[in-house]
Amino acid sequence: MSDRSWRVFFRVVALIIITGVVYSLVQSSTSFKELMKDQVYDTEKISFIKIDKMDSSYGENSVEITDPATIDRIINSFSNAKLWKTENYGRGTEYMIWVNVEYTPFAIYFTEPNIIKISPNRRSHKKYSWRYRITNGYDMSIINDLFKEK
Repeated sequence: MSDRSWRVFFRVVALIIITGVVYSLVQSSTSFKELMKDQVYDTEKISFIKIDKMDSSYGENSVEITDPATIDRIINSFSNAKLWKTENYGRGTEYMIWVNVEYTPFAIYFTEPNIIKISPNRRSHKKYSWRYRITNGYDMSIINDLFKEK
């Protein structure tokens, strides 16, 4: 091959690699609202939310919320979260949040300080098998206040 052919070949290979890296970066970033747009599009269809604090035995540290205003506050606080794919596991307290939407629950696993995994029952897109780091922070006071009231 001539020198010019090798240059063209390396440019094509570099273009393919750069395209793959950019595509991977785009796929790694999402938001809670984007992931859950077909699950939680109307908070009025949520009949209850149950939050289990996983650092104790099952049921001992559990709160069930049926108040529509509180449900709306919890879902809206998550809906503003910007997510970035991660391989890390959280090192703090883990919360399992069951959200019952029209009798079809899904789970949000939230580990302090900022790791989240969503497990819906309706769809099994590959993005639901990933763990995400919340990049813009999450206000834990909403959940902490629920356990203080108990």
